[in-house]
Amino acid sequence: MVLVLADDPTVDDGGLRRAVEAALASADHDVDVIDLHEGDFNPAMTTAGRRAYHSGQPLVEPDVADFGPRVLAAEALVFVYRATWTGMPPLLKGFVDRTLVPGVGFHLVDGKLRRGLVRVRRLAAVAVHDRSRSEVLSVRDGGRRILLRTMRLIVHPRCRRRYVALYDTRSERAAAARRRFAAKLDRVLVGL
Repeated sequence: MVLVLADDPTVDDGGLRRAVEAALASADHDVDVIDLHEGDFNPAMTTAGRRAYHSGQPLVEPDVADFGPRVLAAEALVFVYRATWTGMPPLLKGFVDRTLVPGVGFHLVDGKLRRGLVRVRRLAAVAVHDRSRSEVLSVRDGGRRILLRTMRLIVHPRCRRRYVALYDTRSERAAAARRRFAAKLDRVLVGL
């Protein structure tokens, strides 16, 4: 299992990182953590990276070179992030764009898309939104669409997908919502 952490470690979020890691550990999952805030990961695709995108070796840049093999070996992918107004934070969008390239996330065969992550049978996204659920849905929740709906085209056809979100962290109801969120998070991650 690969756990991709794109949440800001300086923002506590009520221990979101610790809760996710604890839930996965309690279910005895073997977890490979990719923390996008560690190291020198740059979410922007460089000119060299763009040129290599359709070549036989698209992972030419050193900050993403080891992500491809790790994701290809995974049976489950879990993404953890604090959502921006439009969906995924730039770090996570950059990870998806620069790691799930042709030859890793998918293959183009005679102009048709072929799945590249066929080992992945579980896909989960854990998101924290400052906005209410209705506000997030009014802008079509880009993070959820990309991580669950679009990625279903590149993972195993029978991949189980789950989305766990905490909405409206700005309000006075946030404490009760966090308790419900924590309970759901445990159920989902232990059941992966």
